[in-house]
Amino acid sequence: MSLTLAWIVVLLTCLSCLGVMPKTLEIKYCVSFWGKNITCYWDLLPEMDSPITYTLQVTEEAGRCQRDFGLLKNCVADPGEHWCGVPVENLFAFYKIKLTAQNQQLRADSSEKCLRGMSIVKLSPPVLNVVAPQSRCLQLQWNLPGDELISATEAQYEIRHCDLVESSCLQVNFTALENAPLSANICGLFPFTNYSMQVRAKYLQSSAFQSDGDPFWSDWSLETFARTLPAVPSRGPAFWRKLGSPTADKERAVVLMWKPLKPKDANGEILGYSLRSQRKGELTVPACITSHHLKCRLLLPAGEEFTFYLTARNTVGISPPTRLVIPAFRNPEVPPSPLSILVSSAGDHSLLLQWSLPSNPKMDFVLEWNKLPEKEVGDPHWQYQSEHVNRTVIREAIEPGHLYAVKIFGLLDGRLGAFGSAQGYSKQIAPLRAPALYPTQVWKSWVELQWERLPLEERGGEIQNYTLYYKEEKKDDYRAVVLDSLVHRYVINGLAPGSTVRVYMVTANEGGNTRGSVLSIRTKNYDYGEVEILISVFCIGFIILLAGTLVCVSRHRSSVNKLRKYLWPQIPDPRKSNLATWIPQNMCLDFTSHGNEKWSQAYLGVTISDLIQVFPSQPEDADPELFLGKPPWPVESPKALQKVVPVTKNGTASSQEPEDQQVQKPLATCNEVEYSRVLVIKSSQGPGETWGAPPCIWSSCWDLAKTRPESPFKQQFWVQNLTYETLLDAASYKRATIGSVGEFPLLVSLVTRDGGELHSVEKSHP
Repeated sequence: MSLTLAWIVVLLTCLSCLGVMPKTLEIKYCVSFWGKNITCYWDLLPEMDSPITYTLQVTEEAGRCQRDFGLLKNCVADPGEHWCGVPVENLFAFYKIKLTAQNQQLRADSSEKCLRGMSIVKLSPPVLNVVAPQSRCLQLQWNLPGDELISATEAQYEIRHCDLVESSCLQVNFTALENAPLSANICGLFPFTNYSMQVRAKYLQSSAFQSDGDPFWSDWSLETFARTLPAVPSRGPAFWRKLGSPTADKERAVVLMWKPLKPKDANGEILGYSLRSQRKGELTVPACITSHHLKCRLLLPAGEEFTFYLTARNTVGISPPTRLVIPAFRNPEVPPSPLSILVSSAGDHSLLLQWSLPSNPKMDFVLEWNKLPEKEVGDPHWQYQSEHVNRTVIREAIEPGHLYAVKIFGLLDGRLGAFGSAQGYSKQIAPLRAPALYPTQVWKSWVELQWERLPLEERGGEIQNYTLYYKEEKKDDYRAVVLDSLVHRYVINGLAPGSTVRVYMVTANEGGNTRGSVLSIRTKNYDYGEVEILISVFCIGFIILLAGTLVCVSRHRSSVNKLRKYLWPQIPDPRKSNLATWIPQNMCLDFTSHGNEKWSQAYLGVTISDLIQVFPSQPEDADPELFLGKPPWPVESPKALQKVVPVTKNGTASSQEPEDQQVQKPLATCNEVEYSRVLVIKSSQGPGETWGAPPCIWSSCWDLAKTRPESPFKQQFWVQNLTYETLLDAASYKRATIGSVGEFPLLVSLVTRDGGELHSVEKSHP
């Protein structure tokens, strides 16, 4: 093998030395243009060290390339071009054609070709004119420019007409007749349809002239547009309905809908639609007539069957009616036979529907679809499909990432005969969001999680699985758990008490996956019931301890009493503590025997000396602690304050015995001094003054001051019983010293240790 390759290399080297190209140069084909030139085409040789120059040589011949008749004409191709043209004058002559390729070292020549100019001619495109004589035909007329052909029969023709609505084209061959104009009628077209028409021509080579090439088709003529005339609509509009539920009046709303006729069925401009209804056994009556609307809303009795007929009209006539039967309400309405249907994607915005054909070949179909979840707002999307068809593509209102419910209804002469349904996506996309996670139970070592089922419009496709990721604090990696799409609850076990767990979820479908937000959960330090048990044990222990303590204490009554007084001390009732209404049991100074007026006069007759004599005098250096000491104090009242109480000889008081039988008992026999109210003496001036009484502001004080002489010490004091009070001015007495009050046990409670003034027991009286 290696020896053979070596010989090939040596041979190529020798050919290069001889000046011969390593590849044969060949002319592919040549074309002649009327009144222009002969142009030939070839394949370029491989690139070499120096550029290659291509030269085309054309020589007119006498006869069939028997001898040279004209001069040699050359054409040098531009660099990189693979064609070149040489001008000629007579296309009916033969020409000898040769191609040469040359560079600085090498040269290559092609074989010679003998070609007749008309045998390789390409005629100029014809000039076309089109008219529409009727609804399904177009008439074409054309001619060839110049004098390229002696007779129109020397060429064959091809006509191309294109339907501009469906963008489909057909080509028709045409042969001209002798002495007949170049025209043709193209029929079998659709009425009221726009078409584009074109014509081209090719020279018919005579068998008498043998040549190495064949003639070429001319270019197509300029595109000419025409529209066929209108005709009567070939069929009625596609017809469907939307049924409502019966009302309390046993009526139901029915929406009748129809589609505009396709141009191939309308056969002209549709001017309006007519809808007629018919009850069973009755004649048809108009139900709705409209020019542009494509629906009609009616309120029909729910228990009756109605048949509707829909027609469309244009400028030529009225279409055949489309029949639709609205049966009486039945719940549920069961179709006679089921139809199996398959839904698949036909693109991002389209669905491919395939269904089984029923046994009856004359069954038409209505396809109905809507986005899930279904909404009552608006009419459903639907499409009519004629018989003998079991597949179609729907494109109206189809969006990726949404689930569509598709229903198919088989109609026999407008009556429901079969039914089928299916669901599908045109394209699945990643879920719009992940489900929200929330804990349902949290314990110290495990957490139960639950998540919602995503709404249908947010899934983006069929959910395949959920992936739950969780990580406990102080750990680096997340753990993943893949769960089926039907699972919506999961328990994470093996967690540490009192730790924080971070959890998130990834939802996946065929279109992608979506990650949710992170949820942080802290486990409990104690499980449910543990704290309650501890509290219960503590309470029971406390109750036992308390019961034992009470049992022990109950055995010692005195201890119980002391404990009772300590825990529940007796507090006097404030409502029963009123000094103004307190009446002492033993009154040593009793003036109640006088009337109000007499008592006032007797009361005013009491002097300071009378009161002072009641109090045993204390030495001036007496200890102030005596004020806080030893109530009650035994006193001996002077005669001025003594009250004679009638006493019997046996010691009892009696006011009814004679005076000679009564014994005078001095008031001083009382061993205790008791007061209902005590007021304090005040000296308005003088050294060493420490006691005082409230200033006199009552009018009785002023009256008293006018009748008695003013004391140099201006001593005043209050004496008040339960019902009467007045002010006495002790003008001729000296002030009382602090030692002289020690005998008053009730006053002792009013003395302050810091030498402050004594105040009235009740502040309400100034």
